[in-house]
Amino acid sequence: MKLHTLNRITLSFTLLAVGAFCPHLHAGWSSLQGNNRSAPARPSAPRPQPGVVRVPELRQAVNPVVREQTHIVERVQPAPMSVDRTRAVVADRQRMDVDEDRRQSFFWSDFHAGMRIDNLPDGYLRIGVRGHPFFYFEGVFYDDGPSGYVTVAPPVDAVISELPPGAETVTMGDTVYYYAAGAFYIQQPDGSYVVVAAPMGVTVTLLPPDATPVVINGTTCYQADGTYYQPVMQNGVTAYLTIAQP
Repeated sequence: MKLHTLNRITLSFTLLAVGAFCPHLHAGWSSLQGNNRSAPARPSAPRPQPGVVRVPELRQAVNPVVREQTHIVERVQPAPMSVDRTRAVVADRQRMDVDEDRRQSFFWSDFHAGMRIDNLPDGYLRIGVRGHPFFYFEGVFYDDGPSGYVTVAPPVDAVISELPPGAETVTMGDTVYYYAAGAFYIQQPDGSYVVVAAPMGVTVTLLPPDATPVVINGTTCYQADGTYYQPVMQNGVTAYLTIAQP
């Protein structure tokens, strides 16, 4: 046992002496000794060195361009009207729409001379004109007919206590007229209103309900109960001027 220990000591000193003169042999011995103790250590990866990173150039693939064929539809626009003409047309259309709505809101708009009805409306008034009885309700005058009643043109000299709905004021000189449903009225001292003949040379905004178109000297006018109405422009809209019978 002592001899074995002595041999190990002697061997160690011998190796140390040899390693002093042969360092490579000592390194090999160390490696050998390390192998006997554990698995050899793996060399660590080299540290990345700073440098310029080159990005590969991207080459755009040259592909044939495919163009879709589209159909272009050209719309032919009508020639624009002048500014004044456009305004006049728009204003006239607006007036016609407003007039139609306003006309339909009045009771008298649904009646014209010669219409026959079976019964008088509730609330009618009995009016005597030069000894002849008429019946009246909201701008419409009635007379006795063969069967029932028939509507008639507003009789001159008929007196009513209130103006019909939708009456408009018309001034000619010093005289103030009130116009509604084709009749012209003048107010009396007692506050009532009397039907008078249509004055010539005044303009109204609505035609009588029973007005019919007639052509005079190439111009279209309207006639109702012997009075003629000629369309005229007034403040950019159409109005109707009363004219004498041609």
